[in-house]
Amino acid sequence: MTRTISLLLPLLLAVPARAADRTLDAMRDELGRTMSSLAMPGMQKPYFASYLLSDSTDYAVSASFGELVDSRGDVSRNAAVEIRIGDRSFDSSGYAGSDFRSFRPVTGGTVIEDDYDAVRAGLWSLSDGAYKTALEKYAQKKAYSEKKGIKELYGDLSAEKKASRLEDVHPAPAFPKEDWERRARELSAVFRKYPGVQSSEVRVECTRRVNRFVNSEGTRYRVNADKAHFYVYAETQTGGGLKVSDRKELHWPACADIPAQEELLAAVDGFAGRLDALSRSAAGEVYLGPVLFENDAAAELIGQLFVRGISFPRRAWADNDDYLKYYIDKGGLVERVGMRVLPGFISVHDDPSRTEEAGRPLAGHYRVDSEGVAPGRLELVKNGRLAGVYMSRGPVRDFSSSNGHGRAALNEFPSGRPGNVFVSSRKTAPPVEIKKRLLELASEQELDYAVIVRRLASEGSLDIENILAAPVFAWKVYRDGREELMNGVEFTGVTYRALRDIVLTSDEPYIYNYYQPGPYAMARGSVAASIIAPSAVLVQEMELKRTDRKPDRAPYLEHPFFAENGGKK
Repeated sequence: MTRTISLLLPLLLAVPARAADRTLDAMRDELGRTMSSLAMPGMQKPYFASYLLSDSTDYAVSASFGELVDSRGDVSRNAAVEIRIGDRSFDSSGYAGSDFRSFRPVTGGTVIEDDYDAVRAGLWSLSDGAYKTALEKYAQKKAYSEKKGIKELYGDLSAEKKASRLEDVHPAPAFPKEDWERRARELSAVFRKYPGVQSSEVRVECTRRVNRFVNSEGTRYRVNADKAHFYVYAETQTGGGLKVSDRKELHWPACADIPAQEELLAAVDGFAGRLDALSRSAAGEVYLGPVLFENDAAAELIGQLFVRGISFPRRAWADNDDYLKYYIDKGGLVERVGMRVLPGFISVHDDPSRTEEAGRPLAGHYRVDSEGVAPGRLELVKNGRLAGVYMSRGPVRDFSSSNGHGRAALNEFPSGRPGNVFVSSRKTAPPVEIKKRLLELASEQELDYAVIVRRLASEGSLDIENILAAPVFAWKVYRDGREELMNGVEFTGVTYRALRDIVLTSDEPYIYNYYQPGPYAMARGSVAASIIAPSAVLVQEMELKRTDRKPDRAPYLEHPFFAENGGKK
């Protein structure tokens, strides 16, 4: 259930420090009734169940070209119910059948007020549907297993210790609506300086969120899950007619972490300037040679190839295996434990307990995952060899228990996903020396230029055939150091071998907060994560091709503002 509210109202669904939580009590009591009494005649009772209630107060302000587009606030409470039939070794979970769209928990909006009876009634209604679905899925999954003669089973639910984490929850501070409307107008007006940008919008979102969770094993949590986002979207068109859009995203753990206006103005101006320059850039060419990834692109390379490669280690079953890979992702590196996946001079670990790095907040911080399991420091790569993968409570061949990385949005089943990823390298050099080495490698291959990539398309654009997104901002760099922006190129033939072909990294860390898209194509949520990696990563050889996308016809008339004002404010 959602209600629109005044943007000056604080969070209504708050539990003062150490006060009784009647909502959590209602969840516990209704869950007990579900486990003891929910059963159809002649059918199995649940052996496991869990409830999640997510209370949110959301504020959003957006503007375009100096004018306000939207300003709103909402209070909502949503529930997710999971019920399992069978036992830990084989249950109703993890079977998509032929309907990928419905492969998700049973969810729904419920009462906003903390009324004990009303909360129980909402959960009772959702539980009834979840139970019937579980019975159906269990029968289908069992028949599928027998039909396929599947013998290699690792269990469906790992045994974990009962845990409890109850954080104090306080009302959110009043959202400064008028101030953010002013700031959004000012930020969006930056695009009035850039005639090469055809459309643009900026948006700020602040969320005050409390998640409550209980399961039939006695685990429970009440945690704060605040978040803040700043988005800048824009589209341009090259001289060759190719439309190019990009979205800069900045993420923080809370609204209070959003930096001063001057920093955001600089970020928007840099973004707009690059897109404007892209509109005047030349089309790229086929290229085979060394590629240097810098800043955002360095972290995106690690995120899209490595981090996503060790996420989602367990894929659901489906009636048609040929279709499955298009609808539910599975990390391509998860079965390479003990093998070399990165150069021997690189090691990687994940530590969700870290709240900041070098004074900057980390979006990937959390104390308990979506299944109630607390994470610790997780060693992922030791001297280039894969030592671990992200695990939920769904066992796989090499790992039988969770490591506290079972994460999900409300509309997803939990799967192994990142928190704070730390990449360390023993083979480093200052950025100027890395660029010098890039040109040396190009010269050794008798190339006229090398390539620097500073921004990749979003991880959400990946598909079964492309494990690394296309460059949005890529430059040719010549032997004299001159750089030339190009457009319309894509990587081709990329495999995980590219990670092992890293030859050098910078000695400066780069902090990249982002949201990792989930594995489900039909119900894709995202979770906050951070990558702390070298600011420059040099790969010995990669291949680029011209894009297959077709150009569009340019507008017949010039943008009215620039036509009348000559591009001046």
